[in-house]
Amino acid sequence: MRALILLAHGSRREESAQEVVQMAQELEVRAGKTGQFDTIKPAFMQFCGPNFYQVVDQIIQDDLKQRSESESEDNLKEILVLPYFISAGSHVAEDIPELIKKAVERYPDISFKVTPHLGKFQGLTRLILEEA
Repeated sequence: MRALILLAHGSRREESAQEVVQMAQELEVRAGKTGQFDTIKPAFMQFCGPNFYQVVDQIIQDDLKQRSESESEDNLKEILVLPYFISAGSHVAEDIPELIKKAVERYPDISFKVTPHLGKFQGLTRLILEEA
């Protein structure tokens, strides 16, 4: 099983947080069709929740529940974290690596990997120009 966490800054403005939630839901639907990820969840650094550790715990609990219900041996193997940030500020450069380090210590049997932040994605400039 593979999971993706869409890790965003967070906002006091509910509509902003809801945009990230909606993006995670849309990604999960698409990923379900391809089998790339079993689940995709949003998490936030500050101002709103759920936070990173709450989402990690939820993913692990959901995996344990699913395995016990289906008696499957296919357990959670990897959590990929996508920093949903345009630039590499302090959250990307410092805070997220620290979150990952603590998550690895807490769950040593799970592989945690971090993608480049959104602003580094290849094709982003093309997408911007297409949408402008």
